[in-house]
Parts: sequence; C-alpha cells; structure tokens
Amino acid sequence: MQLKAKDIAREPIKLGPHRTVYDVRNVMVKYNIGRVIIVDNHNKALGIITEKDIARFLYQEVPNRHLNEIRLDKVMSKNLITVTEEQDVISCAKIMLQNNISSIIVVNNQKNDDGYLKGIFTKTDLVESYARQYIGKNSVAKYMTKRVFTVAPDETIHAALTLMINNKVSRIVIVTKNNKPVGIITGHDLLPISASFGTGTNRSYWTIQEKSIGKRKREHIFIPSGIKEMFLARDVMTYDPIVITKDSDLAEAALIMMRNRISGIPVIDLDNGLAGIVTKTDIIRALAASYNRSN
Repeated sequence: MQLKAKDIAREPIKLGPHRTVYDVRNVMVKYNIGRVIIVDNHNKALGIITEKDIARFLYQEVPNRHLNEIRLDKVMSKNLITVTEEQDVISCAKIMLQNNISSIIVVNNQKNDDGYLKGIFTKTDLVESYARQYIGKNSVAKYMTKRVFTVAPDETIHAALTLMINNKVSRIVIVTKNNKPVGIITGHDLLPISASFGTGTNRSYWTIQEKSIGKRKREHIFIPSGIKEMFLARDVMTYDPIVITKDSDLAEAALIMMRNRISGIPVIDLDNGLAGIVTKTDIIRALAASYNRSN
C-alpha cells in the first residue's frame, strides 16, 4: 500500500511570531530538533525556522541586537511548501528535492485561505520509509555524494562555517592529514555555543572578499570578536563519526541514520580514507527515483 503524507506526518513544535530567536534556539536544543513552525492564533502556518536559518542569521547578518530582541517573524522563512494529507510519500520526496527543502508542512487544504496546519514530516521520516521498504535495492556507492567539504581538527570554526554557508551544506567532515575522518560538525553542534556569540554593536567583525564570475563580489560574513581564538573544529565536532563502506546497502545507511539520529555518514574506501558522504538527501534521491521509474 502506498504511504501518504498523513501516514508519516506528526505534530510539530510550534511558536508564535512574537517569540524570539533566543526562544527558538533554546527550544531546538531542549528537544533536539532542527526546525520549528511559526503559527498564528488559529493554527495557520506562517513560516518555518531551521537550524540553518539560525546559522545564517548568526554569521551573515549584522548582529546589532541581542537574540532575545529579534522576533521570529523577522527571520523566519515565509515561502512554505505544503501538501495535503492524501499526497503520496514518493511524490513528496520529489517535491522536497525540487524545492531544496528538508521538511514539508501538511495542511488540510492546499488553498491559502483555509489551509490549516495538520502536521509536518521531514527528511528523517522519508528516510525511515526507505529503510523499511527498499532493502537490497541500491548500494551506497550509487547515491553517495563524492564531493565532501572538510577541515582539519585544528582549523577554526570560522573556516568550517564559511564552507557550510558558501556551499550551502549542513555538515563538514573533520579529517587528518592522511584523509581519515575523525569527526563531523553540523549546524546542530553549533547551537549550544551560539549563546556565547556576540550580538551587540560593541563587537568587531571580519570581512572576506571573493571573486565571482566576471566581477569582484564583496561578501560580508560577520564573526563575533574572539571566536577565532575561542573555538577550533576539534572543540565542537562529534568525535569518531560512524562510517560506512561504498558497497553497503543504502537501506542499511538509512537504518543507521535512524538508529543514531544523524543526517550524514562519511563513506570510506578500503584504506579507511574518506571517499564520500551519504546523507538523508541522497537517500531521498533514491526514493524519488523509484517514483520516476513507476511513472
């Protein structure tokens, strides 16, 4: 039987638009979640804020106010992608990939004027479906991402954050000089230390410059004064990350992610060197491909 959105949707954590970035940061840490839905008094979804949104705010916006002074309706993502309860799960995977999002809001009706929040499902929910239904269908090597962004353990958090923001990735693998993965950093790892990051105008900031095609582009990344000296990759990384081999079953990778509540697994070669990474997005690509084959 084809699963539908209502079969995997669950009740989201919600906050009102008047709450602050400080509030949502604390909620994410407390409940170990990556997103919060912003709703009005009638349970209509107004927006969504994710760990990535917070990272972008902390490191790309001019931090001239404290986190508890910034309302969520000023920083939340308002371009919501929604589906109805009867939408099939595989086509939802395709929608998620097409829109480059990590969750989909489920409403009772697609019309904007009466689409009330019924639930939410995330990449994690789709990965769980893949783990149950697609055992033996694909290898890790077929869908893994070969390009992996890495830093050394003694490089700064600034270096890791710059890679994450500029390349729009959610994790950085920490490797030794001989390319052995020894740690991993995600947006969630940065939430606990975000409370100590400067948000006042009495801080100093770095400006970096990058060349873009055909012209010189000036990009500002605001880093609180002292962060370079305070935090290195090894200070916040998750040590000894779980790894998987290229010839492993992709459904096994999905199951490992579910059991360990992680979103990406470094892939190693025969010499235990880093060969790639398999993420929830890669598994959803495999799920969406099954939709393409059946239509």
